[in-house]
Amino acid sequence: MRDICFALLPEFPLYALVPAIEALRLANQNAGETLYDWAFASGDGGQVTAGNGMVIEATRAVSPSYSPGFVIVCAGNDPTRTLQRDLLDWLHRRAVFGARLGALDTGAFALAAAGVLAGYRLTLHWEAIPAYLDLYPDADVVEELFVIDRGRWTCAGGTAALDMMLTLIEEDHGPGLAQIVANGFVHGRARVGTTPQRPALEDVSSPVWQRVLRLMVANVSYPLPIDELCRQAGASRRTVERLFQRVSGVSPATHYLGLRLERARDQLFYTDDTIRHVAEIAGFQSSAHFSRAFKERYGATPSAYRRRSSAEHRHLYHPTGLRISRASVP
Repeated sequence: MRDICFALLPEFPLYALVPAIEALRLANQNAGETLYDWAFASGDGGQVTAGNGMVIEATRAVSPSYSPGFVIVCAGNDPTRTLQRDLLDWLHRRAVFGARLGALDTGAFALAAAGVLAGYRLTLHWEAIPAYLDLYPDADVVEELFVIDRGRWTCAGGTAALDMMLTLIEEDHGPGLAQIVANGFVHGRARVGTTPQRPALEDVSSPVWQRVLRLMVANVSYPLPIDELCRQAGASRRTVERLFQRVSGVSPATHYLGLRLERARDQLFYTDDTIRHVAEIAGFQSSAHFSRAFKERYGATPSAYRRRSSAEHRHLYHPTGLRISRASVP
């Protein structure tokens, strides 16, 4: 039997946790035996509130006496603001003793802060990748569904959590049981880990579109002139402008600006970086210019957007009083 601990941090994404634990339940059910056991852990063993306001009662506390063989950290909207020393020390100890360590969504921030991801290839939710790289610029991060590297299992969250757990089940008990579990989800076949998180970015068949878009994404902090984008993509400016008008309905410059502002929005949401630093990350030399452009796109200044997106305000967007408790077993 494999024992798995889901270490829950405040604002964790329930939509990633549920597929993960349901895959284990279905594996047990279809095997007719307990192949997997799991528990929810928090810093003090108390309740943890998910990003949608629902509450899970943890059954274990993070402590040196608790030593599961596989720990998966579940984090979401506040990946750096809710880290506690006890959790990080515990994760480090589990790594020293050879446990598998994993992360759903932004749980990779906790693993990195614990010092157990250095030198490993990893992934996390695409929105949080720039913020992660800002903290750990030498990290080997890829925008894929999930990555398994020498005992480190990282995942983008959402339905990618299901694909990762199906891979675990196949590794432990073969492809037959994994497919039965996938069928139970009406999931078809499990996606491989290298599947892109955002295939829509590559949906347009034009090689020119793909080359220009990749150049834009790779050069957000130091934006390239449109003529240089065209030169590196091997296409004339007229061709690129016609292509962007046809595909996205806007000019290449407007599309590029939108990508930079999206990067800034994600940085404001996931980090406590200063507005000036966020502006620099998004390729703006002037904070005033950045604020004007951001407000024009999102209807609020960067500071107002950050206040609106804080944990203190997010509770306004979901019901309260929702609770999930693990049933006691007689």
